[in-house]
Amino acid sequence: MGLDVRIGTATDLDDLVRFLLMAGEGLFEFLFDDAYPGLTARDALALGVGDAESPYHFENAYLVESGDRVVGCLVAFPAEQVGLPELAYSVLARDRLDPVRPLFEEHVPGSLYINTLAVDESMRGQGVGGLLLDFAAELARGAGCGSMTLHAWGDNETALSLYKARGFECVDKVELPRTAQLRHDAPMLLLQCPVA
Repeated sequence: MGLDVRIGTATDLDDLVRFLLMAGEGLFEFLFDDAYPGLTARDALALGVGDAESPYHFENAYLVESGDRVVGCLVAFPAEQVGLPELAYSVLARDRLDPVRPLFEEHVPGSLYINTLAVDESMRGQGVGGLLLDFAAELARGAGCGSMTLHAWGDNETALSLYKARGFECVDKVELPRTAQLRHDAPMLLLQCPVA
């Protein structure tokens, strides 16, 4: 069965939130779950996906379909747009935001930032991640970006293997606290790959 890449639409909200949560591996739950009475990470991300001013807006998302199923997701935008929606900064307490703030503020100017690259577990190892990276490289070239950047957990060997094979190198590390939601012992790595 073939794989097709298409731009996200408003009707993709559930799939986009699912992939954002998958790629975040607890980050969004750490930030948003009960940050405000009744708020969940799912709710907060849904707001961001629907907000045209947010870098998480569905028009920055590209979905891979296999048949009638969405099996992969790329959310990418110019690195100068890295950040959380403005509302998040006013809602989140400093004890939640400050430990992870560098992830939403540090970037490599002139790069295309890959905020999310996630593949459905049933499709891993079948070229979906590579297809999305190739697509991101085309987006970067089209936008006049000299490189692509992304964050990856330093202990996510599967992802790091793919990124290294595609020419990404570590340019910075962000130490994050270990919490019930953030279960990684390794730092978050900022990776960069030149785009020819």
